[in-house]
Order: sequence, then structure tokens, then C-alpha cells
Amino acid sequence: MKITAVVLNSVGGPVSVDTLDLDEPRAGEVLVKMAASGVCHSDQHVVTGRHPGDLPCVLGHEGAGEVVALGPDVTQVQVGDRVALNWIPSCKACFYCERGQHHLCREVVGPLWAGFLLDGTSRLSRGNQMIHHYSGISTWADHMVVPQVCCSVLDPAVPFEVAALIGCAVSTGVGAAFHQGNVGPGDRVAVVGAGGVGLSVIMGAAMAGAERIIAVDREPAKRGLALALGATNFVVSDGSAIEAVRELTGGRGADVVFEAIGNPGLQQSWIDGVRPGGVLVLVGIGGTAETTPFNCAELTRGHKSVKGSYFAATDAGQAIEDLCAAYLAGRLPVDRLISKRVRVDDVQQALDAMLSGTEGRTVIVYH
Repeated sequence: MKITAVVLNSVGGPVSVDTLDLDEPRAGEVLVKMAASGVCHSDQHVVTGRHPGDLPCVLGHEGAGEVVALGPDVTQVQVGDRVALNWIPSCKACFYCERGQHHLCREVVGPLWAGFLLDGTSRLSRGNQMIHHYSGISTWADHMVVPQVCCSVLDPAVPFEVAALIGCAVSTGVGAAFHQGNVGPGDRVAVVGAGGVGLSVIMGAAMAGAERIIAVDREPAKRGLALALGATNFVVSDGSAIEAVRELTGGRGADVVFEAIGNPGLQQSWIDGVRPGGVLVLVGIGGTAETTPFNCAELTRGHKSVKGSYFAATDAGQAIEDLCAAYLAGRLPVDRLISKRVRVDDVQQALDAMLSGTEGRTVIVYH
């Protein structure tokens, strides 16, 4: 079938909205009619080359839609199911999965990260040219073939655009708060970067009962949204931000600081915002060639820890299910995170809005 999709042909862009050929789903695969897709910095990192990707490819890794066709041997979903797409499925049986670290599974994600589906081939083409799948799901398209293991079936009451964001940004932020930050009642935390992931960390910390949640961002315009999603304080990111966080935490520093941008300079400096015995959680992903130096004596003497937190930091499929339930229960206001909606033809507007730093999350809506 013919589809409309957003293609990145070369590093540096621009992206283009093209008509592509999409093959039918094969064994274990389904055809999804996309309804909504989020716009994430990880997509932009592929455009800039900060995260190398196989090109040309159809971008997008946050999405939700309706299953409209099944390939052979599909048992986990049915035609008509509303699904959120999960770009890190797991095999449930490997070394990591047996230890509850499903987000670290290497058995399933290898071909997906290489730009293919699970059999190591693509369903996308443009004339005689093969097109890669980004993260195995390529959600910036009006239809897409994906492996059934990438589908999480939704309660019909969950809006597609909410489910799309839960499929990446929200799972990443909330997962960092619960599973790597281990935030609990009485904790005082700082979240550096109030983009889609940082705002989701704020929502997660609020769900976990943190006493003080300090949002830190360079854009004063983010104050209202951060407070609406659960922050108790807002600090403009400047030369005095770390001291401001100390003042708000009894002069000690935060129990947990979440760096949600992926900036090595911020990661290095914000270890000073962590109290002795506290934790710096790195949620934003830096460039693959970037490094962050830390003062090892300070880490040792201050008994401080630095942790990475990747995606949901747990079984992503289960996280999507649990967070959708939390949304329906009124405990996770994901809809407030959405600040802009665009059509796929206006994808550059969505990227520009994200790069401006003033928006929450922009969603591409289809049909």
C-alpha cells in the first residue's frame, strides 16, 4: 500500500514528507493505522547525527493507533485493537529479562535498533530504494507495519495522543523517578530540564509522594506547566540555580537530581546539587561520542551515586499498561503535557516547537 511518512534521507536533514510503499505484514507482524505520534529530541538527534542512525529512515518512536490487519501467526492482538507502540520490547526469557531488567533485553531489540523488523528486513521502500524503520516502529507515518511484540493493547478510554506519549516520554520520566531515583514520601528532588521527559519525571515524583519537587529550566515560560504537573518550585537555570536548589533543600542539596537533557556540562555541574548520600540520575541521553567527567574524590567522600536511567527502567510493556491505568485513575495528568498538535505535513513546525524550549510535548495527529 501507499503511505505518507516523514523520511530523513541524510544527516542534517531536512526531513521530508514522502509517499512510500509499505509491504503487507509478515509472520508475527501487524499493520497499524496511526492516530497520534509524539515528537521527541531523540528523533532530532538522528537528524543532527548526534545519535547515528541507518538512513534513509522513517522517523518517530512515540505512537499509538488501531490494528487494521494481521500477518500470519499473530496471537497477541486482534484487528480493531487500540495499541500504544513500544520501541523496546523484550523476549521475557534472556539473562536480563529473568532478572527483571526487561529494558536491557538484547535478544529482541538488536534488529530493531539496526533499522529493520525482527527478521532483519524492511517493509518500507521508495521505488527500488529500501527505507529503514527507526527503532522498529517508525511512527511518523499514517500507517506502519510493526512486530506484535511492540504493541500494548489499550483501554478504549485512553486517548491515542495520551497513549503515544506514555509509550516513550512518560514511561521514561516516571520510570526514572520510581525505579532509578527511588523517590518516595518526604524526598526533595530537583529535575533539570522541563521538556517532555523532565516534565514526566515531575509527574512521577508527584505520584511517588515527594515533599518538594524543584523544576529547573532555562525558559521561565515553563514555570506554569511545571507547577501544573506537580512541581512545588521553579528555578531558572542560570549560574545561581544550584545554590537556589540548596536553599530549598535545607542547605544540603536534593536527595535526587534528575538531569533530563543529556548535556555533559549540566551533568558534571549538577553533582554539586546532590546532597551527601544522594543520587544523580541521568535521564537525558547525550551524544554517543560525548563524555562527562566527575570528581571521583567528591563522589567517594560525599557517598554520592550517579545512575543511568533508560526508557521505562523496567518492563516497558507493563509500564505502559500501568501508566495508562494511572491516567484513567486521575493520578497522571498526561493530557496537560500536550501543548501543541500538528498534522504530519507540518512536522517541521513540530520540530521547531520542540527546539524552541517553550513547549511541553507536541503531538502529530493523523486522519
